[in-house]
Amino acid sequence: MKKALMIMLLAAIALPLFADDALVLPAQVLRVYVAPTYAFADKAYDADGKLQDISFGPMTAKVSLFDLGFAAEYGVTDWLTAAVQWAPGWTLSSKIDLSPTSPFFPADYNVNGVNDIFAGAKIQILGAKGLVENKVMRLALAPGVKLPMPDVDWDKQSQNLGAGKDATLLSLAKHAWGVGARAYFDYVINNMFFINLYSEYIMYFKRTNVEYDLSLAKADLEYGYDLTLEVEPHFTYMIADGMQIGAGLPVTYAMNPKLKVDGTAIDDTDGYTLSLSPNVSLFLMKFFLPLEIKASYGFPLMGKNSFAINNLTVQVKAYLKF
Repeated sequence: MKKALMIMLLAAIALPLFADDALVLPAQVLRVYVAPTYAFADKAYDADGKLQDISFGPMTAKVSLFDLGFAAEYGVTDWLTAAVQWAPGWTLSSKIDLSPTSPFFPADYNVNGVNDIFAGAKIQILGAKGLVENKVMRLALAPGVKLPMPDVDWDKQSQNLGAGKDATLLSLAKHAWGVGARAYFDYVINNMFFINLYSEYIMYFKRTNVEYDLSLAKADLEYGYDLTLEVEPHFTYMIADGMQIGAGLPVTYAMNPKLKVDGTAIDDTDGYTLSLSPNVSLFLMKFFLPLEIKASYGFPLMGKNSFAINNLTVQVKAYLKF
């Protein structure tokens, strides 16, 4: 396999983030999430943005995975929420199907492993209970840090491959410290409809002298940054006492610059995706434990140096008052 194509996997399999509206939680309210995601792809966008089969030399590939994400948010005050979000979280199972099979690749490859964590605080700048009161516009900022989780044990995976066992090809996470912020803006048209603008920028610090794939070679890695922009028209309607339905249609643009290995930028590792992820939700406000269930299906519209990923995500949110 070409080195650049192997590295491209690192940024190519993008799973949905916990983008949200510009509201914060009421004081002393805890919200916890569980979010399973199934994602799959058999096509990829090349450096010219053309859609083609995922290929490694003469072989084509199909990628599928199941990821389990989590989050916890707590209303410190009516205008400040603390949050820890692990989404994408733990990739429990995955598979890279190569065709035709080859005696040089006797094992099944996967991208199993744990992703990194975002921890921060969401501050309501504008809003009904914001630092500046406004009933039409809501603005919130969330500075935070990316906390690296442990990387794959590449020595172990190399031994697995040598023994003809299943082996992890690459980690989907960067496993690098990062700092950045998220920004949320809502324009409220009426009590049923608003438009949300979301953005995230994370700058990553260099990883030095680390193994990062099955070659066991060590290198300094510079990921640069991640940038995400999203716009979502959002509709809610109270269908019964304490029962609310919702629907949204977010359009998401995500991009990353070229990966630098030992100070050298690797060709075809910069990329972007533009995707659409319609969603529906049901909020049971008077359930014995207030519960919100949200289902979304994301699919690609265009991209560059990225897999054309489809994903189905279910978010289950529970609310507790302390």
